[in-house]
Amino acid sequence: MSINKKTNALFRLMELFLEKKEITPYNKPILEEFGCDKKTLERYLKDIESLYSHIVTIKQSRKKVWKLVRVSDIFEEFINNSHDLINLFDLAKNFDPEIFKELEKGTLSKIAKNSESVFLFKNSIMEELQSQEKKEIFKTLKVAIKNHEYRDIHYNYNGKKIYRDEKCIKLVFMDNNWYLVVADEQNSLRFRRLSFIDKISYSSKNSYHKKDIELHLEFLTNIQNAMTLYGVKPKIATIRATPTIAKYFEKDMKRFLPSQTFQSKESDGSILFTLTYTQELEILPLVQKWLPDLIIEEPEELRVAYRGKLEEAIGNHCV
Repeated sequence: MSINKKTNALFRLMELFLEKKEITPYNKPILEEFGCDKKTLERYLKDIESLYSHIVTIKQSRKKVWKLVRVSDIFEEFINNSHDLINLFDLAKNFDPEIFKELEKGTLSKIAKNSESVFLFKNSIMEELQSQEKKEIFKTLKVAIKNHEYRDIHYNYNGKKIYRDEKCIKLVFMDNNWYLVVADEQNSLRFRRLSFIDKISYSSKNSYHKKDIELHLEFLTNIQNAMTLYGVKPKIATIRATPTIAKYFEKDMKRFLPSQTFQSKESDGSILFTLTYTQELEILPLVQKWLPDLIIEEPEELRVAYRGKLEEAIGNHCV
């Protein structure tokens, strides 16, 4: 079967999963529509499963069934609205321009040719996995997470190191990067940047119970970014936005960090808001981004730490 025909078949299968939820390689209407045999259809289903974690294999008697077990609310909303489906196509195309290169026929290509682009993405919405090696690591981690397994993580950041017996919990896309979330040997939550992972190998331990990571999963729902520390009581910082940039921090404006909470608008036009943090690196990059118009009011220890970083930066530029 040609690449174009295979690509069309894969996209058609994605549509069918949304309609049928379950598909077997013995489905006669699909076999007739694709003009292929059972082995070919099963190969397509395996390809889909390797790409999408919410499509899994379930054994029913002697047969295998591929089932859609989870579809995000936003994706369902896109699919239920033809105009939003066009926007979804634009979003995917801007993420990876090559993704539909081989698609010359089929529903999505017809939609694309007859639509006006709504979105323009100047930055990638996903970190692109450049090498085949990284893509294989990504697939391996998906399996480990799904099966609640331990892995040894071969990491290369400021020197090579092997983190052993780590519980693989989640793959998280955050701050424009992919992270593997693990529980280490001390059961502390850690974020391993995917681009720094050289290799994944089997651990001396096999699998863990999902109940062992319930607290970790709860923590993940409330993390601010990759610098949020597990098991550390958050502190509160009060930040002032000067009148020059105050409009970006008004009560109804988009928050730059999840913990950002509007407090008041002052008589001089400045805005006071608070941020919670478990370590300085969790919020100081935001303050630095808006230099000199975000001012740390309190706590004093954070003000001192930030002044130290500014003095160090000035010293580096005066050499």
